[in-house]
Amino acid sequence: MVSRIGKEIELSPVEMASRYSSRALYNLAAGSPDPSTIPVGEIMNSYDRVLSDLGPRALGYPGAGGQESLVKEIENFLPFLGLSIRKGERLVVTSGAQHAIELIAKYLLENEVVVAENPTFVETLTPMKLRSSVVLPVSLDERGMSVDELESLTRTVKVSIVYIIPNCHNPAGVTTCLERRKRLAELAEERNFYILEDDPYRPISTGVPPPVKSFDNNGRVIYVSTFSKILAPGLRIGFILANQEVAEKLALLEQNDFSTSTINQYVVADLLKRGVIQGRTEQLSSHYGRKMKILVESLRENRLDDFNPPSCGFFLLLNLHKDADSVFHTALTKGLLFVPAGPFFLRGGETYARLSVAVAQEEHIVKGVRVLKEVLSQD
Repeated sequence: MVSRIGKEIELSPVEMASRYSSRALYNLAAGSPDPSTIPVGEIMNSYDRVLSDLGPRALGYPGAGGQESLVKEIENFLPFLGLSIRKGERLVVTSGAQHAIELIAKYLLENEVVVAENPTFVETLTPMKLRSSVVLPVSLDERGMSVDELESLTRTVKVSIVYIIPNCHNPAGVTTCLERRKRLAELAEERNFYILEDDPYRPISTGVPPPVKSFDNNGRVIYVSTFSKILAPGLRIGFILANQEVAEKLALLEQNDFSTSTINQYVVADLLKRGVIQGRTEQLSSHYGRKMKILVESLRENRLDDFNPPSCGFFLLLNLHKDADSVFHTALTKGLLFVPAGPFFLRGGETYARLSVAVAQEEHIVKGVRVLKEVLSQD
């Protein structure tokens, strides 16, 4: 498929894998939160309260940049993320984090040079590829993006924006260390580029370093987060924290599509006001941490150990040392579903698989790894 500007759009490997989910006995592909963790009762109660209190007002068109009540509650929530709104900054409410990144791509990336971790999340990489002139890869290791490599690149290339997933990386599972976060913020000021900090997993993780945004003294970091992982992805509520100039432009762009549901904004505001969201971090961090420990131990027991140990979140990136697409199709016949990770890479990656603990039951993680070992052991 070709876009209006003549650049190729391919089906996301995440979407491709999801189409096979009905055939999977062991789903190690899904990136959605575990359905058992979604607070359905609390969300139902919030809908009842919002409709009772606001009536038709809760069902009208949303205002540009977000409903006032939700913006206020997110401002109160920011210290929970290690942030605050500084002078000259503003929040913009969006329809999830991917909508936020699409808006940023429209405003900042037209024919510009973008740098991303190699690998990075394929579904946010797509709008960057479509809008920018080029997306350049910088290596990723167990401590995050290689800042030395980035610094060397920016000596010779005028970069517009650097995209990073600093916590519980998708697909690699790693977390950027404190020293590299500080240096990234310094480099953005020195070399005059923006950092797009995509941080959806912080609300379900504990012990991660402060956001890169917290070291930003000159408005060079654009921070994006979402309530999808800590609450429910179907509500489609995320936000951007950026300097006033960028934020106002993004709010106007958001106004053009009216995609952020009015009632869902009021519902999330109600859940924040009552502390429902804030109280879930330790529970969810423990829940996913326990499942990730099972995945790591199962892989090592089966001598599948070519991966950087994940620090938090849903994902682990495993080198299969075989073509991942071929392994995928064989594994599927035995009931195992994972995501071939080649499209997450700007260079290389054909032998990598993204494994997820998000929706899989604990016993299914163990059984799925055994199937993977069986498939890889075949000639």
